[in-house]
Amino acid sequence: MTRKRVLILGGGPGGVVAANNIIRRLRGDDVEVTLVDKTGYHVFQPSQLWVMTGQREPDDIRRPLRLLERKGVKIVVDEVKAIRPENHVVNTNTGELPYDYLIVALGSVPEVSKIPGYEYSVCTPWTIEGALKCRKLLASFKKGSIVVAPLSWPYKCPPAPFEAAFMAKYLLEQRGAVEGSNVTVLHFWKEPMEPFGPSMASAFKKFMDMYGISFIGGVEVEGFEDRHVVTKRGERIEYNLAIAVPPHSPPEPVANSELGDPSIGGYMKVDRRTLRSPKYDNVYGVGDVIAPSLGIGMAGVFAHFQAEYVSSRIVDEIKGAYMGEHYNMSGVCVMDMGYLGAAVYCDFTRRIMSGEYPDCVILGGMKAFRAVKYAFERYWLDKWF
Repeated sequence: MTRKRVLILGGGPGGVVAANNIIRRLRGDDVEVTLVDKTGYHVFQPSQLWVMTGQREPDDIRRPLRLLERKGVKIVVDEVKAIRPENHVVNTNTGELPYDYLIVALGSVPEVSKIPGYEYSVCTPWTIEGALKCRKLLASFKKGSIVVAPLSWPYKCPPAPFEAAFMAKYLLEQRGAVEGSNVTVLHFWKEPMEPFGPSMASAFKKFMDMYGISFIGGVEVEGFEDRHVVTKRGERIEYNLAIAVPPHSPPEPVANSELGDPSIGGYMKVDRRTLRSPKYDNVYGVGDVIAPSLGIGMAGVFAHFQAEYVSSRIVDEIKGAYMGEHYNMSGVCVMDMGYLGAAVYCDFTRRIMSGEYPDCVILGGMKAFRAVKYAFERYWLDKWF
């Protein structure tokens, strides 16, 4: 059998799951699995909120991708510069990588530099560096107004701004600083979690009311001044500390290639059922980079399930008849609300296939869910590394 080359771009959840699954199922077969990532590290991004609150240090939530080499995965620490699917080649800073199968798992890019006024008392836990800035600002915060504000859609983890608000409120209560302070989520959605349907919006409103967190919907944030959020309508909302969700953009190598689709902002276009590129049947996409193509939000759980499915399809084509993974179109999010925990489960099948609201269930008000989130973080890092 001709040696098959599987090239995976990106060391996030999608890339790591795909690499592990393919090398495990094809170990001993004539296959080469190469993963390219510019940082050389995998970060468990849900825990960046815990870096913000001081419950984790950066090294607690990241692992060197080189650890996958002991399983047989070749790791290339380099930056992807161009994807040329017409030639079955990817160019990096240092060379050219040919492939028989390509999995694009480059994610989305949190553009912190595009947060106007970030030099003020503004931070973002959507990066590790931003989470550390949040920690510093929260450590010196005594009382006043904390706002949590996304700047644009889509962004990683739709419920995360609300989770950040719950955590901030809990910190204020721990310090006895609730009097004279308030926490508010400013959002362009008219209702909390609006794209997920009326039942989710109602449940989130109930939790926010329960914990004394305000919500102002229909607010499009233009940027931040010193002590004021400026909206696109010219409103000025006071704050003492702002937790911002930065604009997200597609990776440039995707947007500048034949895989990128200008109609969805340059993100990768895929077939909704197979996750293949419509133009190239040996090219797949998983995770944030294809979220706009599917009409869903960005979350690691999507990348995880999509990578399992895509790796199964590739193994089937290389190995022959193979009972692979079903395409799981559901998503699970466990939130640390400081006081307690909550879990959200949504089946996105109808959303992906017909654009309807997802079928969602939310469970909350139990300390057990905080323990579940802690346990899953440990499970994830131990399982894949």
